[in-house]
Order: sequence, then structure tokens, then C-alpha cells
Amino acid sequence: MPPYRLPTYHRQGPAVRCINFLCAVLLGLVLIAGIIFFVLWLSLRPHRPKFYLADFSIPNANQQSGLANLPVRFTVAEHNPNQKIGIYYEEIDASVYYGDELVAKGPIAQPFYQGPNSDIALQGQLTATGPTTSDPAWGRFSAELGAGSVGMRLVLTSTVQFQVKMWDTKHHHMKAECDFTINGDGTLKQQDKNSQCALYF
Repeated sequence: MPPYRLPTYHRQGPAVRCINFLCAVLLGLVLIAGIIFFVLWLSLRPHRPKFYLADFSIPNANQQSGLANLPVRFTVAEHNPNQKIGIYYEEIDASVYYGDELVAKGPIAQPFYQGPNSDIALQGQLTATGPTTSDPAWGRFSAELGAGSVGMRLVLTSTVQFQVKMWDTKHHHMKAECDFTINGDGTLKQQDKNSQCALYF
């Protein structure tokens, strides 16, 4: 039976130890840099704004001569949730629909900048172009108005750009859609006040 021998221990040379140390330091630096970049990305990643329909009305909508030339008034509250990022808005256009029927359309805000973590009230006043009494949609609209409940839609469109520190992001085309219902007198139903609008980028 051959004699039992202890395993031979080979000491690593200085060059090997130096290489192992450098690899460990490099991996540590890569890990730290990755954590720093991840934290920076979380803090600088833009969050999209939020829109809420605060009010809407079409005065005298219950008259029997159609909506043409009636004022369409609304207020949309916009919130920038970013703590350190501002938002540039180009001109904001608004469109009001009854089903697929365009009721009113036009610009409601000139280009502006909104600071971080702030709120802006967008005041819109348009002039209705329809439906008129000769439009097929008027019969349905008038009947629903008489019943005290008309579903409508407000669409806001613009181009936005986020300002992150000292540089700006690319331009984004934005569309906010607010679905709501008005009463028989043309005012916004209470349950739809301050309802959040869907946002598309």
C-alpha cells in the first residue's frame, strides 16, 4: 500500500496575486459605477405629466337650434410630477367630439415652460361648429340632452420636450383624451369633475 501523502500547496506568485487583486478592484468599480448610473437614471428619468378635467360647459346647449356658434368652455388641470425636470410645451390644440362628430376645435395655449413639480390650469374657450339641426347627429344629441346625459370627448394635442438639468430630451408628440358626460343644461356631471384623462405619447 503506497504511503499517504499530504496534497502539495502551491503558493501563488506575486504576478498572479497582483492580477487577481486588479480584477477584484475592476469588478468592484464596475459594480459601483453600475449602481451610480442606475440611481441617476431613476432620478433623471422623466415622468409623463397628468391631466384632469376640472370643468366643462356649453351654455344654452339645450336650445333647439343646434350647437353652432355656442361657446365651449373648459378647464383642464395639468400636473408635472417630476421633482427636477421641467416641461416645454409647444402650442396646445383642443378638439371636442360628440361620438365621431366634431363639435369644436382650436388652439387654447401658446408655447410655454412648466417648472418641476408644479400645476397649471389650462383654460379653453372655443366656438362650436356643430352639430347643427340639419346634421344627422343632432337628433341623437338633442334626445340624450333631454334625457340629461350626453357622452363627449375632449382631446388635447401638443409636442413636449423634457428639460433634464442642462440638456433637453427629444420632442414627443402628446395626446390627452378626456371622456366625460354633460347634464341636460350643458354642464359637466359631478362624477366626472377632476377625472384623469388618458395620456398617449
